[in-house]
Amino acid sequence: MPGYAGTLYAAGTLMIALRLWLRLTKQAGALGLDDALIVGAWLAGTMFTVDCFVAARDFHIGRHVWDIPLTDFENLALLSWLAEFSFLITGACIKISVLLFYRRLVKDTYDPRWRWAVIAAIAFTAAYSIAFLFTLIFNCNPTEAYWKSFDVMYAKEYTCVDTTFVNLLAGIFAIISDVYAVVLPCLMTRHFSLATGQKVALNIIFSLGLQVVAASAARTYYLYEVGHNPDVSPMIFNAQAWSQLELQLGIICASLPALRVLFRRYLAGPTSQAFSFSRSAQSSRGPMSILPGDPLDDQYQLGEVRVKEGKQSDVTTVSAVEEEKRAVSPSSTTASTRHLVHSPAEYDPYNLDVLRQGRNRYSVTGRPHADTIGRKASHRLSQPVLERLPP
Repeated sequence: MPGYAGTLYAAGTLMIALRLWLRLTKQAGALGLDDALIVGAWLAGTMFTVDCFVAARDFHIGRHVWDIPLTDFENLALLSWLAEFSFLITGACIKISVLLFYRRLVKDTYDPRWRWAVIAAIAFTAAYSIAFLFTLIFNCNPTEAYWKSFDVMYAKEYTCVDTTFVNLLAGIFAIISDVYAVVLPCLMTRHFSLATGQKVALNIIFSLGLQVVAASAARTYYLYEVGHNPDVSPMIFNAQAWSQLELQLGIICASLPALRVLFRRYLAGPTSQAFSFSRSAQSSRGPMSILPGDPLDDQYQLGEVRVKEGKQSDVTTVSAVEEEKRAVSPSSTTASTRHLVHSPAEYDPYNLDVLRQGRNRYSVTGRPHADTIGRKASHRLSQPVLERLPP
């Protein structure tokens, strides 16, 4: 457990640190309530990780019940209570932080249904989290009886409620909120016309969200086994392992949208060039819709291809007016030859001279001389094509 929990915790901590750095330096927007909540989730997640670490290292969590000394039961019960408490706080902060990010996406939309959907999800997550926190606190009267009752010397009167059904219900609600948090952005972005890189990034985030749902389902299963399996210690260990995965993946998913600036600006490099053709094609087709709140790239605005200094665009936009002008009045390929003919009377002699020069390049057999083959293409390109001027 220490190595497993430490690795996941380090990954989540790194993501939060990068997110806060980008926000503090104004590279990914300003700090908001969602950032404050993700910091709260990290603090509570730190408490959960420490609880799991201490329970596995010092009090033999994960071993069979008959292999654990009786003196460890009280401490294990206390650590389990603290782990449940910190897990509920961490999960609630992560989900509400993600939902507040969704609220940023839809704050300027003309469809109020998305705003109400996000608000309803926030209210549901906050309500069930607070309800189960109070259930955990007042599960035993007094609260300390939750862990003190495992001490044979504890003589105070107490009452405790069986938490088997409560744990199962909490797990089901957590799964529902996780599924809601994954499905909602899928529905919100299904009509967006995104660049290939943005589609890949969204798919990665959504796939991680599905893994959070899977981890939550596995944790719920082991919570159910805690109330039905007499060998409870391995069941608690497995529930904590899946809980750790669920929380840290949730933190990573909540931080990835803010890190899009980091990947685009610092880590894109040659990878961005691989998508240049598809992005240019999307720009030539018209306006490219992106996630609300995500600033447009410097090269793409209103369907036009903007070229940065020193770089050449691979898409040329020709307006309808220019096409009409070219169709009506084709121009010479050489600007200086526009003044070779100044009047209609000079038009026929000039063309006869051009024809005479062309005939001199051919032999009696009708084939060009060998020394003129290499000059033929360049002479043809440089020779102006003139139209008769009106008298």
